[in-house]
Amino acid sequence: MCLQDSTIPVKSIIDHLCPLFRFMRDSKAYSGYLFALLATIIWSGNFIVARDLKTTFSPVSISYFRWLIATAVILPFAFSHLKRDMSLILTQWRLMLVLSFTGITIFNSLIYLAAQTSSAFNLSLFAITAPLYVVLFNWLFYKEKITIKQTIGFAVLLVGLLTLLSKGNPEKILDLEFNKGDLLMAGAASIFAFYSVLLKKKNPAIGNLSFVAATIILGVTLLTPFFLIEIMSPTVTLEFSLSSILQLIYIGVGPSVISYYLWNRSVVEIGSTKAATIYNTLPVFSAFFAALILKESVLAIQVVSTVVIVGGILLVLFGKEVQNKT
Repeated sequence: MCLQDSTIPVKSIIDHLCPLFRFMRDSKAYSGYLFALLATIIWSGNFIVARDLKTTFSPVSISYFRWLIATAVILPFAFSHLKRDMSLILTQWRLMLVLSFTGITIFNSLIYLAAQTSSAFNLSLFAITAPLYVVLFNWLFYKEKITIKQTIGFAVLLVGLLTLLSKGNPEKILDLEFNKGDLLMAGAASIFAFYSVLLKKKNPAIGNLSFVAATIILGVTLLTPFFLIEIMSPTVTLEFSLSSILQLIYIGVGPSVISYYLWNRSVVEIGSTKAATIYNTLPVFSAFFAALILKESVLAIQVVSTVVIVGGILLVLFGKEVQNKT
């Protein structure tokens, strides 16, 4: 954290106490870091909405309306791109179905299902463990080596998660009863990692806008049967209000379209690893908005767990890079 001292110029504080900010300021990739930060802030709001809508909408309904709105927003901009790249998309139709089903249909539904029993803070904390699964899947599918530093990172990450789940009491670890929502969010993170690893197989000739649009359209189409089955149940009701409509519009436009656009721009400018370090601030913003909007309290043990987990993730992200340089 940067602490401001009125007797020292702000520039001096940035230069001496915040080397990361200095690098971001001096680097030509400043906009890349800014895009990643803005995308992360917008994504953090998704967990807040998920918690707030849980009493009026089912998880499948939230996911369905989110991506239906996203489709309506992105299609006018992407139509010409889709028309241009359609032949390339069709040649990879099997891959596109898998990517849409995992990245849109299942992943997001699991988030909203997890939100029924897990706090917004915990949702965001488990969400940032996705890099762990990415490294594991790359090792499993592409035989990429896991370095010693990355192995240490996995261990640190596990310690952080156990600390969070046991609330800092080591005696409870053996008798640990996992929160259903936490487990579902962990599963969602692994599915998103699987989706991310499969992206390597996408034909690079397919434009980003047409690819995102095709993925969203296929994802919401695959989600439709689940939505129709659900709303036919007499126990499921859709309670629309001005507040819920605005929240659905937010997650349909913000986290679904704007964040993805900003994130893709960020990855192009600074790379996926550096962007992922910014994404690790997700629990910070989620905790702030959850306390401000949902009145959720943040315990000291959650803060400690966050520091440990983020430390483990950074070791996993940069372990291979550092190892290759030595």
